[in-house]
Amino acid sequence: MSHVEVVTFKLSAGKSAQQLLNTEEAMKAFLSEQPGFLYRSLSCHEQGTEGEQWFDIIYWEDARQAQAGGEALMASPLGAELMATIDPATCVVRHMPTLCEHMSCELAEPA
Repeated sequence: MSHVEVVTFKLSAGKSAQQLLNTEEAMKAFLSEQPGFLYRSLSCHEQGTEGEQWFDIIYWEDARQAQAGGEALMASPLGAELMATIDPATCVVRHMPTLCEHMSCELAEPA
């Protein structure tokens, strides 16, 4: 079974959803290079309202690779750019093993 990392947060005051979304191409490239990375989704509940809450969900092969990927991100310029858009008081990172999984498609094997 894989390991899931769930990060919830709100944007920092004065930051926009577009500023966060502008990092997506760099994040995609960064994660694609990380050993054990499987899948990521970024979503927002009640976007554009006072109750706006972001959910960054990343699936990894195992807990060790999830931890290493997070450490690599925080040590990178991309991590600094992302953290500048996130309100640190609202950021919660959770790591947990998946207990069951079901997908409607197979993940592509790396070339």
